[in-house]
Amino acid sequence: MMKTAQAERAQRTSRLEHRLGRVLTWLVLIGAVLSGLLATGIGAVTLVGQLLTDRFVVTLFADAPLPSAASTGTAQIHGGNFDTAEVTVTGLSALPRFLLTLEGSTALATALLVSATVFYFCWSVLRRRPFNRPVFWLVALVGYALLLGTVLGQGLGGLGRMIAAGELNGDAPDGFWPLATLVDLAPAGTGLVLLVAAAAISLGQRLQRETDGLV
Repeated sequence: MMKTAQAERAQRTSRLEHRLGRVLTWLVLIGAVLSGLLATGIGAVTLVGQLLTDRFVVTLFADAPLPSAASTGTAQIHGGNFDTAEVTVTGLSALPRFLLTLEGSTALATALLVSATVFYFCWSVLRRRPFNRPVFWLVALVGYALLLGTVLGQGLGGLGRMIAAGELNGDAPDGFWPLATLVDLAPAGTGLVLLVAAAAISLGQRLQRETDGLV
């Protein structure tokens, strides 16, 4: 009797975990769809709006002290400066506009790929086929997109911001050209992790085919 009761409790626990797992998977799937649609909509509107209104929001390096009016309370600021400034620029030439638009398009396409991959993986889990072939290609594609998008997208966007800074400030003295630009390497690290995950999925696919052949 004791063994029967333990088996029944184990079965109930297993069914509960299965149901909770499906609920969580559905929540992640719906979240991926909503975030993908939201990111695509906002990104597309931003890109089109910049091109139509000729107003580009760019983040530039700055080296300016805090104004004295920044401390009007009982505490006082004794030092500090701005290292970046987000500005809205108009009248840029065609090259920086193209580079900044290309950076935004790369980020938009990457976000859409990530959402599509999460959606398809969750759908495959719900169908109990998480290691099918399209999942491998989608995860690998997102990994390469994040890795290359970080280097190419942010690199080209950084070049566009440098050109925009040059057009705002005029000709630099003595032919000086600021080569430094801010590049966030976190997406590249995520891309490497996804490429490792793609390799694990490929291994799982081979094991699944071997298992299906034994059945």
